[in-house]
Amino acid sequence: MGEKKKILMVDDVALNHATARDVLEDTYELYEASSGKEAFEKLKEITPDLILLDVVMPEMNGMEVLKKLKSIPSCKEIPVIFLTADTSPEAEVEGFQLGIVDYITKPFVPMVMKKRIETQIELSQYQKNLEERVEKKIEEMEQMYDLITVSFAGLVESRDGVTGVHLKNTSIYYTAFISHLKTVKKYEQYLPPTVVKKACRCAPLHDVGKIAIRDAVLQKPASLSSEEFDNMKLHAVIGGDLFDYLEDKIPDPEFARIASQIAKSHHERWDGKGYPNGLKGEEIPFLARVMAIVDVYDAMTSQRPYKDPISHEKTMAFIASNSGSQFDPGLVNEFLNIGNVIKECLETKEMMIAKKQYFSAKYG
Repeated sequence: MGEKKKILMVDDVALNHATARDVLEDTYELYEASSGKEAFEKLKEITPDLILLDVVMPEMNGMEVLKKLKSIPSCKEIPVIFLTADTSPEAEVEGFQLGIVDYITKPFVPMVMKKRIETQIELSQYQKNLEERVEKKIEEMEQMYDLITVSFAGLVESRDGVTGVHLKNTSIYYTAFISHLKTVKKYEQYLPPTVVKKACRCAPLHDVGKIAIRDAVLQKPASLSSEEFDNMKLHAVIGGDLFDYLEDKIPDPEFARIASQIAKSHHERWDGKGYPNGLKGEEIPFLARVMAIVDVYDAMTSQRPYKDPISHEKTMAFIASNSGSQFDPGLVNEFLNIGNVIKECLETKEMMIAKKQYFSAKYG
């Protein structure tokens, strides 16, 4: 036999408690309070599966107790049934508007009382189970997107180890930068929690279009010729087109839209001289403007076959000097504000990559 469900009964009349005990104690674990104040003391010790709440009580009536219950995160989902002799439509409507699930009228009819309580506890349990299944399904979807990200990034890495490391490095910086920007009032509108998660997950995909670039260009251990650079530029178009294609074919089209924006537009410039579309200023998607900064930061601070790494300080100075031309000036200012955080990421990136802490939403 399963554990008994807990019921908290709040009523200032002793006879009502006695009646409830006779009806309920064989089936439920019954807790009793004679006032709103006593009820909230009980709620510090237990979390009931249902609350029976008298409407007419001295000091704090049932409506007042209910309002306070709904303001407490740990209590607001507990189903509440009003106990009342007032069966007027106005009283019922007010109770339901405040969030009760049912009424039990006084004097109690034992079988009716028990059945109403049983029904509401079953409905509440069903709702909890449904929410748990939804949460599990969301978790499964997020794991799927993680797998997509790892797989796509792995494809690029198989073509060019340098690019693979770059994807992971930029993801570390991107996540750190986004985590800061979401606390800045100016950027709140761009970064609701769901977008933050998806943007951090999409970050390693920004160069996925390089999978289609010729080996001679992608793996060249020297600077690119003009023709070769034109070929390299195609990676932004290819990456963006890939996610545009996926947008209406996966369960979460917003994920594909964000991935497309970052992949397609992270080489656009604030002054309109970037590629592939020559977008200017705020025409460039916000999340791509963020990536533009961290992309250059990693490129400059990393070892390449054709160059040595540049120091954090010199790289930050370069980014500052290109504020308003290559980069969004507001974002540059915020990037400089967290320079110490970015430097710490630079110094610990190998450890973070070893722990696979470079793209997952839980780091956002």
